Parts: sequence; C-alpha cells; structure tokens
Amino acid sequence: MNSRTKKLKLITISIFLLIFAVAVSACGAEGNFLAGGAGASNAEEEITATPAAEEPIVEPPTPTPIPEPFGRIIFVSNREGQKNLFITAPNGTDLNRLTANGSEDSTPRISPDGTKIAFVSTVNNNMDIYILDLGSGAITRVTDTPEKDSSPSWSPDGTRLAFESFRDGNFEIYITNIDGSNQIRITNDSSGDSSPVWSPVGNEIAFVSNRYGNADILLTSLNGSISTLTTNVAPDSAPTWSPNGSRIAFQTHDGELSHLCIIGRDGLGQNCITSAMAKYSPPAWSPDGNWIAASAPDSGIHLFSLADNSMTQLSAPGIEPLGIPSWSPDGLRLVLQAQTGGSTELFMTLIQTNEFTQLTFTNSYNGEPHWFNN
Repeated sequence: MNSRTKKLKLITISIFLLIFAVAVSACGAEGNFLAGGAGASNAEEEITATPAAEEPIVEPPTPTPIPEPFGRIIFVSNREGQKNLFITAPNGTDLNRLTANGSEDSTPRISPDGTKIAFVSTVNNNMDIYILDLGSGAITRVTDTPEKDSSPSWSPDGTRLAFESFRDGNFEIYITNIDGSNQIRITNDSSGDSSPVWSPVGNEIAFVSNRYGNADILLTSLNGSISTLTTNVAPDSAPTWSPNGSRIAFQTHDGELSHLCIIGRDGLGQNCITSAMAKYSPPAWSPDGNWIAASAPDSGIHLFSLADNSMTQLSAPGIEPLGIPSWSPDGLRLVLQAQTGGSTELFMTLIQTNEFTQLTFTNSYNGEPHWFNN
C-alpha cells in the first residue's frame, strides 16, 4: 500500500468516526430509543397515564306516585241508634247522614250515573224500596205493599229497578219504573225466585231459584223467558255480573263454606276460582273485570286474578273482614267492613302495599259500603 492509499483510508475512517459521534450525540439529546434499558431517559419516566373516563351516574327511577283516592262511599251505620245511610269521602272526612226517617235502612245500591241510591227501608217490620236523589236529598217511595219488597238492582240506563217481592205468597222477581209505576212480575214459580241482578249491558236479569229442588242461578229476559245457568248438586247463590256483562260470578255452598265460581252468560265455561272452600263473602268484580275480591273472616281479603289464577291475600292484625268488599273506581283500593275491637268499622286498603286505614271510629255498626265515582 502506497502513501496515497494510506492517506485516503485514514480520511475515510475519520469521516466515519465523525458521523458516529454526531449520531451518538443526537441520541443523547433526543433520548434513548431502547425501551427498558438501564439508561432510560427522564423523558420516558415523566410520561403519565391518561385518566380513565368517569362512569356516568345513573339515578334510580322515580317511583310512580300512587294516585290519591277519589269518589265517595255510601254505607250503613247505626251510630245514632238505628240503621241509616251515610256518605263520606274516601279518607273518612266530609261525613253526612242521608236518611233520618225513623226507619231501619239497608241495601244501598248506586245508580249507573252515580246520582241516586236505591235502598230498602223497614217500617213496622215491613220492607219497601225507596230512591234517594243525592243532588236534592229528595226520597221517592217505589214500592208500597204490606209484603216484603227488597234486593233492588238498577237497569243499565237507570230508569228501572228489578227487585224481589213476597206479595204473591212466595218470592218472585219484579221490575218497575223508578217512580214506582208499571210494576211487572217477570217470574212465576211456586218454589220462589230471589236475588235479582240486572245485567250492566242489557235487558237480562240473573237470579236465584229453587224451582229444581236446589238453589241454582237462572237468567230471565224482560218478557219472562228463562234459561238455566247452573244445576250443581250444591246450592248456588249471590250472582254478580262482570263489568262487560259476559260472565257471572257466584257462590256454591257446603254449609257455611263456599267456593267462588264463574260461568258465562251463555251457561258455558263454568269453573271455580278457589282451590278450597272457606267462609267467603259474595264475590266482587274489579272495575276492569280482571280480578274478583271476597272477604274471608279468618284470613282477610282474597284477590283472585283471572289472568293467571293466582291469589293475593290482604290482611292486618286485629282486622276481621266481614261482608262484601267494594272496589275503588280506579281499582287500586278496596273499602270493607271489618270487626275490630268489638265493633264493626269501615277500613280502606291499598292493594299495592297491603296498607289498611280505618275510616270510622264509632264503636257501633258501620257496613255495606259502596264506593262510586261521583
């Protein structure tokens, strides 16, 4: 190798070393690019994680408030020595006495439009039917016979009543205009027909008859044509129409015990909704026709769902329900008479919470409540 070649080689090595030095210097200035090395730069150590986004706060849904009760309640009380009709707001306030005629009044029945009450008044041991106008307070006597007239039931249009009468020597079913005119007998059987209940949608009347040797549920039109709904071995009673007039609930008995059953107005589809007999009151349909309520003194109020055949029990210590419970117009509550502390008082129960509220405090009899929207 000559001197010129050696000189070129030295120049090349010098240039390479210069380039390498510049590169190393740049790495020191910009940072070490080898992750995890012992010589990691402070720039890497100063890197901080981005904070995670905060989870949104989900507020629990606001419970739907339960509407306040509305309407009015008619009931019977002997707080002043004899049974008369009273009216109250659902919370027990705004109480007014409706009848005070020296008689014993019972069996209040509210007209379809909520403006009148048909009831039975007993004078000198004789029962007759009267109508009270809630607006004016005027009372009209509908029947006037020396025999018993009772169990009034309103026609759907509120212009007539069906009732039972003993004026023929046995109970028969009659209809009348509400002013007492045009009283017509529509059944005629020596065995006796009673407990008429007018369909809420038409001119048919369900009633109880013994004409087949046992109490059964029958149906009559206004022209007197009869169809038989039940022919059970056990006696049947207390027919009650569903709100749409398609079915009839009733009791079938074994002594003091009964089942609650349903049958179509065409006599088909009879079935009992109770699994065991009990001391049930007559059945009461809910306003929407989906439930039936009945009181059972030993175990409270029983609510039967017609949708899934379930049963809900409403009860409270020291409260023994008696008689037929009455639904609130919105179907959220019931009003009932109950034995408590030696007297019969009115209670309201909120179905959703099983909460019982006492409405009367008289140490006397308060019963036969009917809740209506007016």
